Amino acid sequence: MFEFSQSTIESIGYYVYCLIDSRDKTIFYIGKGCGNRVFAHEQEIAEKEKNKRIHDIQEDNATVEKYIIRHGLTECEAFHLEAALIDIFSSNVWSSRKLLNIMGGHHCLDNGMKSISEIEAYYCVEDITKAEIKHNCLIVNINKTYETNQNVYDATRKSWLLNASKINDIELVVSEYHGIFRAIYKPEKWYTELDEKGRTRWVCEGKDVSDKYPTYINRHNTFKKRGAQNPISYVFGKEK
Repeated sequence: MFEFSQSTIESIGYYVYCLIDSRDKTIFYIGKGCGNRVFAHEQEIAEKEKNKRIHDIQEDNATVEKYIIRHGLTECEAFHLEAALIDIFSSNVWSSRKLLNIMGGHHCLDNGMKSISEIEAYYCVEDITKAEIKHNCLIVNINKTYETNQNVYDATRKSWLLNASKINDIELVVSEYHGIFRAIYKPEKWYTELDEKGRTRWVCEGKDVSDKYPTYINRHNTFKKRGAQNPISYVFGKEK
């Protein structure tokens, strides 16, 4: 991708981004901007260290990976966030800079770090119909559970009142947030636990396979009934 669509440009606002060397996955530049600023560095002709790094990456037939760390910002917010991140990543106070946060930052699912292709999909959401789903899916609306713990996986995997006869037929667990399919998990294990009312609730353990299902991810659910209270629904795209 060499630029954002006009729709994304009009919606994204100011953002803070980072450039990553695909050879060793290191962040070598943090910047702020709007529009197509994140793409501009590879077109520059300069002798700065940043540009030399980009040239070396290209000479090795590698890529400059681009991630938007936060978007939908005001210009002032972008200035402050950029400055804070540069301070953190350029500090010589500590030797190890690997973050060990268990949960993402506040509202990370909406405005959190995304690749440029994920940003494009976020602002150019396309509808998905039930007929397009070709797998047996459990769709979980995480609007309430995500707001509680800010962890998409935990908000999706537990703990639900499910039809036990359907458990073994479920191929994918789809995380839906504000009507959009945001993540997809492949269940590897199911187990039960009792809630405070003594009801049996199901919990799933699995792995994130969102990147393997691009036809589902970041699509708008057109078939959910307006006002539906049950956070879970089944779409079985395969006949038994």
